[in-house]
Amino acid sequence: MKFPSLHTFLESIKNVVSRFPHEIGFALLGTVVATVLIEISDLNVPVENFCIRLIMMANLGLVLSCSLSLFLENKSFSGAKRVLFRLLVLLLVIGLFFLIDPSERETDYFRFILIALAFHLLVSFSAFFGTGKIHAFWQFNKTIFLRFIIGGLYSTVLFLGLAAAIGSMNFLFNFKFDWDTFAIVWVWIAGIFQTVFFLSGVPQELNKLEDLKTYPNALKVFTQFVLVPLASVYAIILLAYEVKILIDWELPKGLVSNLVLGYAVFGILSLLLIYPVRNLSENKWLNTFSRSFYYVLIPLILLLFWAVLARVIDYGLTEERYFLIILAVWLSFICGYFLISKTQNIMIIPFSLCLITICSVYGPQGAFSTSRRSQIHELKVLFEKHGALEGDRIISLKVKPEKNDRLRMINVVDYLVVMHGLESFNPIIKHDLDQVKDSLIAILESKKIDSRTNRWELISRQKLWLYQYLNLQADDENNSKLNLGVKTVEAFNSEPTPLHNAEYLFSLNLTSDTSSTSVLGQKLLIYQNKKQKKLKLEYKSEVKFVLLDSFLGTLKEEFQKQALTDKQSMQVPRDLLSQDIEFDNMKVQIVFNRITFNDNNNLISAEAYLLISLKN
Repeated sequence: MKFPSLHTFLESIKNVVSRFPHEIGFALLGTVVATVLIEISDLNVPVENFCIRLIMMANLGLVLSCSLSLFLENKSFSGAKRVLFRLLVLLLVIGLFFLIDPSERETDYFRFILIALAFHLLVSFSAFFGTGKIHAFWQFNKTIFLRFIIGGLYSTVLFLGLAAAIGSMNFLFNFKFDWDTFAIVWVWIAGIFQTVFFLSGVPQELNKLEDLKTYPNALKVFTQFVLVPLASVYAIILLAYEVKILIDWELPKGLVSNLVLGYAVFGILSLLLIYPVRNLSENKWLNTFSRSFYYVLIPLILLLFWAVLARVIDYGLTEERYFLIILAVWLSFICGYFLISKTQNIMIIPFSLCLITICSVYGPQGAFSTSRRSQIHELKVLFEKHGALEGDRIISLKVKPEKNDRLRMINVVDYLVVMHGLESFNPIIKHDLDQVKDSLIAILESKKIDSRTNRWELISRQKLWLYQYLNLQADDENNSKLNLGVKTVEAFNSEPTPLHNAEYLFSLNLTSDTSSTSVLGQKLLIYQNKKQKKLKLEYKSEVKFVLLDSFLGTLKEEFQKQALTDKQSMQVPRDLLSQDIEFDNMKVQIVFNRITFNDNNNLISAEAYLLISLKN
């Protein structure tokens, strides 16, 4: 076996850089920025969000540039036109950098994923668009798919080897390489090595692929004996379930949508992999599967529509349901095309999926605009039901809705704030929400909150403002889950727990609502009343209370005096963490070791001891 020389290796890298200079540039940009992000991760500075957005754009720029390079290699455009195409790609990537900001909108994470998916699909057919060379298209995608898998394997082995070497130096020579060293090594392997390795394997003479008749035997075995049998078993189970729900006449379970999509993905992937050999006489099993797949898919698509639309009718559209409907429509189109078409052009699969993915990102028909409108409509219907709608605007509730309606209102409000921001309420609330948002931001700026928690606390405060403005009385359980300045207070480590002549000592953990212990054969019940912010203690027929609101308020004042950030733990003397409760025949002292609460004085969790002294 002849190994490549160093000269050959360097020549290969030179060819990749010469053929894909823009792609290497984007890969280098993303890798360098990712390295910076790792190095500043402990600083919690606002520039982290800027780095994340740059990494996203470098990823999109790399994939889109690769699509353009493959497209231009097979077109006889002039140099000026090629420069213009490159400039358009650069402008598009810069535009996406300013459009996509996950720190402002949760939906932008999903937008990035969708755009990345569309650009990756674009790579698969950009070189063959309008050529009609279906076999060359298949050979090209087979090659880059295997190249990506092999590159991933090589990258993993290389990382494990280097990580073992670094770990050995730590152990043998007392070096101090921390986690960030390992992270940076992985980033450079995944960002540069994997990218260069993959691009070096992208076929160059694409026209010659049409005459290439090779088919990997391992791929045939994997498809014939693994993928196709799995997809067939999957189909039998789903069809049996469909018969069952038709007999019982019940709504399909929500999870069935994912199962149907899983079968469709497995099946279509299998068909793509066996495409060149499906009609060979020795592959009757593959031929039978390819001819029957789309007929089997028809009833499952109907099941998918049934499962999704039933929930849309009850609860409105969300992004997840939107995509399920779009995928059901797409599967219907693909199914109809391959049952009717004589050409059987498999290029239609990535092309059509790329098209609908791009159309779902932005615009009034997009997933996010449609879902936002649907949930706003659901909220207006709920408020109208309880007499809190004036024209197109929702107003403060005059009566408390029943529990189910109230929970739905809270869920919709939470969804809109998290996914679409406070500004999504502009069309339905008579208030200057920009002013509200600015005032809430000013509150956060007056506190020492790191950049990672800033966004989530702002979202929590926006939710709370809406609850109060709409008189939407959220359960205390909901309020306690809001990230409103989570604070942790601990007793001084150097101070031992004082017993004060106690006869009994019990540990107490208040992460749940109720705790209990037994004293002299009688149960001592401790219950956390979140709504009234009290601890309720019951022993025999006696009931005592600890007022958490004032107790935690004192700790919060101390927190502010010490000017600590919310993520810093405050240590205080034990006398500030003790509460005494008198019963007829015993005295109970709660000695807290650690308490976590928020700005609303909602107790989130607590670790404590119960010291019980019996009276004579």
